[in-house]
Amino acid sequence: MSDVRKLATLLDDPEVRDLVRGLAGNRPARLRAIVLELAVTTTPEQYRSWLDDGERNHAMTTGQVRAAVGEELLGDLADAGGSTPGAVAWQLAGILPDLVDAVTPGGRVLEADVLARELGQVTAEDDLEAGVFGE
Repeated sequence: MSDVRKLATLLDDPEVRDLVRGLAGNRPARLRAIVLELAVTTTPEQYRSWLDDGERNHAMTTGQVRAAVGEELLGDLADAGGSTPGAVAWQLAGILPDLVDAVTPGGRVLEADVLARELGQVTAEDDLEAGVFGE
């Protein structure tokens, strides 16, 4: 499965798509920075598992999410989704390992311009699949 396909599969879930869009905030560089920050806020074994296509992605904790994303962004995401920061951190703990896996072909984090292009491609494909009446 190509990395674009991994990203498309991950973003098929509307809640996941909204969270990823919220993380990016229309700035793929911010999403890329979060992916890079996860290398610092998780264990080397965890992060390495997300980069290795042959290894099962290791789970992460909500504390690691909070350290990587920050309380302000968690609060903003919670407000936007009518949730709580704790619930958003829990959701992201389940999503971020797969997101890192999807945006690190060959174990290298995509540059912001490439990430923007891939996110745009996936979004365009989702819009086409939704048809004229939406989801």
